[in-house]
Amino acid sequence: MEMMSGNADAGHSGWSILRWLPTNRMFLRVFGVFGSLLLAMTALYALLIIPLQRDSLLKVMYSQAATVSRSIIQACSDAMLTDDFGFVVEHNLQVLQNNKSVRSVVIVPRRGTAMRIAPEGWVMQENERAALPATAFEKESYGIINDAAGVSHYRYTTPIRFSGVIWGVIRIDFDTSEYEYNIDEMYRQLSYISLLVVLAILFAGYFFTLWLTRPISTISQAASRVARGDLDAHVHVKRNDEIGLLSRSFNQMVDALQQSRDQLENYNQELELKVAERTRELDELNRTLDQRVRDEIAMRKEQENLLIHQSRLAAMGEMIGAIAHQWRQPLNALSLVMQNMRMQHRMGSLTEKSMDRMQEKGEQLVQRMSSTIDEFRNFFKPGKHPEAFRLAQAMRSSAEIMEGVFKNHGIALTMECDETIELFGIPGEFSQVVLNLLSNAKDSVLDSGQAEPRILVRVIRIWDRVQISVEDNGGGIAPELLNKVFEPYFTTKDEGKGSGIGLYMSKMIVENNMNGRLEASNVRGGGARFTINLPAVRKSDSPRLQ
Repeated sequence: MEMMSGNADAGHSGWSILRWLPTNRMFLRVFGVFGSLLLAMTALYALLIIPLQRDSLLKVMYSQAATVSRSIIQACSDAMLTDDFGFVVEHNLQVLQNNKSVRSVVIVPRRGTAMRIAPEGWVMQENERAALPATAFEKESYGIINDAAGVSHYRYTTPIRFSGVIWGVIRIDFDTSEYEYNIDEMYRQLSYISLLVVLAILFAGYFFTLWLTRPISTISQAASRVARGDLDAHVHVKRNDEIGLLSRSFNQMVDALQQSRDQLENYNQELELKVAERTRELDELNRTLDQRVRDEIAMRKEQENLLIHQSRLAAMGEMIGAIAHQWRQPLNALSLVMQNMRMQHRMGSLTEKSMDRMQEKGEQLVQRMSSTIDEFRNFFKPGKHPEAFRLAQAMRSSAEIMEGVFKNHGIALTMECDETIELFGIPGEFSQVVLNLLSNAKDSVLDSGQAEPRILVRVIRIWDRVQISVEDNGGGIAPELLNKVFEPYFTTKDEGKGSGIGLYMSKMIVENNMNGRLEASNVRGGGARFTINLPAVRKSDSPRLQ
C-alpha cells in the first residue's frame, strides 16, 4: 500500500513527476484554475492601474499648462492691453527657454492679428482665430492631439480675461515625449510583473496543486480497487484537514464493506434455503392457481349479481310507490263512478243508458290501471343482449314511471333530447340508470324543501359522443362527498330510505357495459348535476330503428 504525507516527497525525481503530471487530469484542472485565477488578477490589476497612471500623468501636464498660462497672462497683461508685442514676444521666448517641454505659445486677441511664439522664432498669423473652436473664448480645453505630421502633443487652451472681459485666447502646446516615455516605462514594469507572476504560478502553483491532488488521486485509486472487489485497499494520508478526514472515513467504509460482505455471504446461504422453500411453495401455488382464479371470478360475479338484484329490489320499492301514485287518481275516479251508480239506484233514476255510460267509464279506468302495470312489468324485464336503441324513448319510459310521483309533489320535469340520437347497450339497464338519477333528484329537491322544485334533463351531441345531464335545484352535494357518492352502500339519506347501491350500479352499467363515464358535480344556484358521457351510434353503424 502506498504511503503519503502532507509534504511533497522530495525523493521523487523530476522525470517521475513529468511522467505523472500529464496523466492526472485533476492536477491539470486545479493547476489551470489556480494559474488562470492569478493571471486574471494580474490582468485586472493592469486594467485598473493603466487608466489611473494615464490620468495621473495627464493631471500633471494639465497642472503645468495651467501654471504656465497664468504666469504668461499675469506678466503680459499690460503689454497685451497696450499692444506692446515686443514685450510679449520677449517674455514668452524666455518662458520657452525655461520650460523645454513647451513647444509653442499662441496668443489670439479678439481683435487684431494672432501671434505664434516658438523656440525657433515668432510669427503673426492672420487665420489663427478662424481655426479656433467657438467655445475657445468661453471655457478652457485640453488634451493630447496629433498635428498634420502625425506628431502628438498636449494642447491647453484658455480664455484671457481682464476685469471680467475676455480679451482673447492663449494656446500652449507641450511636448509629450516625457509622457510617452512614462507610459512605455509603465508597460515595461507591468510586463516584468506579469513575467514574475507567471513564474510564481509555475513554481508555487505546481507544488500547491501537487499537495492538493496527490492524496485525492491516491484515494481515487484505492476506490477503484474497492470497486473491483479488493476490500484490502486502504489509504494512509497523514493530514489533519478534510482530506485526512476523508482518508480515515474511506478506511472505515472499506472495513464496513468487508464486514457487510461477510454478513452477506451468511445471508446468501440463508436466502438460498428460503428461496428453495419458496420455490416449492410457488410450485404448489401454480398447480392450484387456475382453480383459485376461477373461484375468485365466480365469487365476484356472484357479488355483482347480488348487487344488481339489490338494486332492482330497491328500484322495485320505488316503483311500488310510483304505482300507488299512478293508481290514486283512477281509483278515486272509479270510486266516484260506483258512488254515482248507487246514488242513482237509490233515487230510482238509474237507466240503461246511464248504466252503460258508467260501466264504460269504469272499464276505461280499469284499462288505464292495467296498462300502468304492463309499463312497469316491461320496464323491469331483463335484457339479454346489447342492441341499438333510441335515447329519447328510453328516457321517456323512465320519466313516465315517475310521472305520478312528480305530479303529486309538484316537481317540474323538463326533458330536452333529439329524437334521432341512438345508443348501444341494454335498453332496460340504461332506463334503470335514468330512473335512479331521476329518483335521486326527486329526493334531493324534496329534502331541501324547495318552493319550486325543478329537474332538468338535457342531451347534447358532441361529434360522436352524447352528453346526458340530470340537474336539480336541491341544494347540491357537499364537496367532501362528491368523490364518495358512487361507492357501494354509501348514502346520505336517513336510515331505511336509501340502499346506497343505486348510483354505484348506475356507474357500473355506464362505464363497464356501455363504455362511458358517469360523474357528479355541483351547479351554480345550489343544485347537483349528474353527467353521463356515452358514445353515439352512427347511422352507418346500426340499422335504422322504427
